[in-house]
Order: sequence, then structure tokens, then C-alpha cells
Amino acid sequence: MTTCSTYNEGATSLSKSRIRIARHEGYAVTGIDEESELIFVALMSRQCDDAFCMRICPTGAIVRNKDTGAVIVNHDRCIGCRMCIVACPFGAIMYDADRKRVIKCELCEGDPQCVRLCPTGALAFLPKKSAHLPKGDRLARRIVDLETRAVADDIPAARKEKDANS
Repeated sequence: MTTCSTYNEGATSLSKSRIRIARHEGYAVTGIDEESELIFVALMSRQCDDAFCMRICPTGAIVRNKDTGAVIVNHDRCIGCRMCIVACPFGAIMYDADRKRVIKCELCEGDPQCVRLCPTGALAFLPKKSAHLPKGDRLARRIVDLETRAVADDIPAARKEKDANS
């Protein structure tokens, strides 16, 4: 996060980073408590193929860079309406109140500095088709299993209640 803000904004500021790292609080849903099962999620632009932010921008300030494929913001055209923030399903666009403009990951001209300088190698820049998140997959399966069991447990109770009220 500090690399991102320094590279893009010229100052180290977590609030100016275009990437955020969040700890997934999966325990409340899944009961996972082993340290090896903790999930840290990089919240950043997914560079969507069909980007809602591009579609909703009233000035056409959000475009795709033909060289890098990144969805970028033309700050000369951006009016700061923040409609793109609302449209992004990933929470990947932030508002810089100091400069009165939106900011998002634009892949650092095709060489993401957060990946290049990550001291642990935890970040990788991969094509969408080859990116795989095994911990996220396990968590999703666990949530589905828990929800399925909860629904299955509720069905007999709901039938008993319905029969009692009949």
C-alpha cells in the first residue's frame, strides 16, 4: 500500500493507496480459526472486461488503456461526480478529497509496483484465467455448505409450524 501511494501520488499515505489489504473475517460465518486458514484480500480494481465504472461515467473519463488493458481515469475529463464509486461492485475506486478526483488501480503503466516490490511475494500479477484463489474457494464452499445445512434444518421446522397452524 505504501509503494502504491508513493509511486502514484509521490507521498506515502495509506489513504492514497489504490490497493487495500483487508483481513477477511470469515470466522463469524465459517468458524475457521486456524492461522493457516486466515484470508487476506487485496481490494483493488479488477480491470473488468465489462467495467460498470466505464459505462456509468457521464463524461467518458474512464477508458481502457490500449497498451496495458487497464481501466484508467482521464483526470482532465473527470468531474468528480463519484458515480463510478457507486457502480464498482468491488469497492475498488476511491475519492481523493484533497485533489477532488477519483483514484483507482491503473496497473502502473503495465508494471504494478505493489507486485514488483512486495517484500513477501504475496502479490502476483496474473492473467484473469490463471488467477486461482484456493483459500477463497474453500471459504466459499464452506459458506455454501453452512447455508445449505441451515436451509435443510429449517425446512422440517417450517413444515411442523405450518402443520400446527393448519
